[in-house]
Amino acid sequence: MSVIRPQPAPPDVAPRSFRRGTAYPRAIAWFGFRSFWGHLWSLAASVIATEDIDSRDWMKADDPDELTRRITVELGGIPKAATLTESLGRDVWIDFVADTGDDVSVSRAVAELLFSEYEVDDPEGPGETLVLPRGDVLLFGGDTAYPVATDVEIHNRVIVPFNQVLRDKHDGVGRVLLGIPGNHDWYAGLDGFGRMFRAPLGDVDRASLVLRREAEASPPSEDTKQGSTQLQHFFEWVEAFRVGKRVFKRSALPLAGYTPVQSASYWALKVAPDLDLWGPDRQLYDVDDRQCMYFARQRQEPTPQGIVLCMADPPYAFLEPYPPGMRILEALDVDLRRDAALAMTGDIHHYCRIPFGDGMQVTAGGGGAFLQPALISRAGMPKPDAEFPGPKASLSLALTAPVQVAKGRAGLLVHTALVIAYLPMYLASRGGAGPSAMGLAVTGLALVVVLALIGGVRSKRAPQVIGLATVGAALLTAVPAGLSFLSPLVVQRFSNAATLAEIVAFAISVVVGALVVGTYFMALTILGVAVDQGFGPLAHPGYKHFVRLRFRKDGTGVDGFALGKVDPLSPESPVVLVDRFFWKNPARRSNDEPA
Repeated sequence: MSVIRPQPAPPDVAPRSFRRGTAYPRAIAWFGFRSFWGHLWSLAASVIATEDIDSRDWMKADDPDELTRRITVELGGIPKAATLTESLGRDVWIDFVADTGDDVSVSRAVAELLFSEYEVDDPEGPGETLVLPRGDVLLFGGDTAYPVATDVEIHNRVIVPFNQVLRDKHDGVGRVLLGIPGNHDWYAGLDGFGRMFRAPLGDVDRASLVLRREAEASPPSEDTKQGSTQLQHFFEWVEAFRVGKRVFKRSALPLAGYTPVQSASYWALKVAPDLDLWGPDRQLYDVDDRQCMYFARQRQEPTPQGIVLCMADPPYAFLEPYPPGMRILEALDVDLRRDAALAMTGDIHHYCRIPFGDGMQVTAGGGGAFLQPALISRAGMPKPDAEFPGPKASLSLALTAPVQVAKGRAGLLVHTALVIAYLPMYLASRGGAGPSAMGLAVTGLALVVVLALIGGVRSKRAPQVIGLATVGAALLTAVPAGLSFLSPLVVQRFSNAATLAEIVAFAISVVVGALVVGTYFMALTILGVAVDQGFGPLAHPGYKHFVRLRFRKDGTGVDGFALGKVDPLSPESPVVLVDRFFWKNPARRSNDEPA
């Protein structure tokens, strides 16, 4: 396997064009009709969670020492050693990737990044180089597949493209698979997540897993490359329910060469002397009491332990406190600054590293899902140490939102909603009366409510959201109102094709209305009111990345190397070293420090 020399991080300028995938399954259009599938699962999962039906209640979490031993055996180390680095007698490498499983072509490109080796300048040896080998552990940081992480979506959007790459890059070395669930995993009740990450149950299950690995690693035929679609699976379920049968589901979703080892959705692992890796799970709301007790026991070690957290939600998103991530820290009684902890997070689909004293948060949600921007308007905000993309590139991409929405890049729900809203005015204009003042007022008020809900009216920036929504609704209402006055002139000018002229004019009003909606999304993003709203419609495939972590064998710290591509589907786009950092374990002194 050739070793890649990544180029330096690129300037904060977005390319003018990006390659997009054309193979099935393509990226989720979040304003398309298929996205309703994810919204329905989200609603159902939230209702179930509200009723306190929690899949974590029946889980038996692995004892950290037992989980460490299990991983040691898989990696060929000494089982009786206390930590992974001591069992292997070397540094331990872990690849962190999050928010995977969207566009299948992008997933394949991310797999090419993950399963390669890289050469960089050695941070400890001036003039020397350091090879970054593939991780001993592949760690998924949440949201394994979109829109809902069922076994079908994980298989189609992660397992198939990853194994296609692994067929060429599988080196015969056994590695370990770990994961924590995000909200999209929980929309499916962890069903797909468990089939991918749950440890085999005994020798029989392990033997069947080996056979399935071999089957997954073999070249798939054209008619079975992606398996059934989610819609096909739904109809199969309805038919099976009708006749009293069960629908087939894959009992395992294996990656070639990687062994799943965990028994619960949360875990703790002893990686190096005085250095632990924690993977909490907040489900859709909070870390449960059983989990709080589990991690509290880890804090009761005779000697203080440095903590590296793997979190599905960042404590800080877009440079501001983010309640879901903050609640995780509070439940675990961890403070990034006080405990000098390292938090590896996903959920936000970009790269951003923020220091907190001797601690830090690394957000690396670039595993495949659509791009989210860096904060553009950031007066008075903390300054990140690294970003990918930065605010300038994010601004240039945000400016394309109006055109992309009008083109239907995110789907046609916006256009459909505008047809429904504008149709009464169109019919009134055909009758010659034109829309009434009351009709315009009702339509405008309804649009204010819809735009405010989309923009996040329940956030702390509610006044700004309502203000922008009001302006947007006024512009949207003005489009068909102006058309109603122009329509008679159009009909008179093209009297031989009056009906066609009216239809064309109506279609133009819908497209112009979509431009207004896109401008509203753009304003939300650029002004920092609702930062990520403007990028959902873009379904942007760029700036994909993962982080390769080196846990030093003496436990003194962790080296991080963020590797990615600006345009992952372009052959001309090079691999770049997005960021490199070193986190020092506060529980260990380096060899050159006095005792």
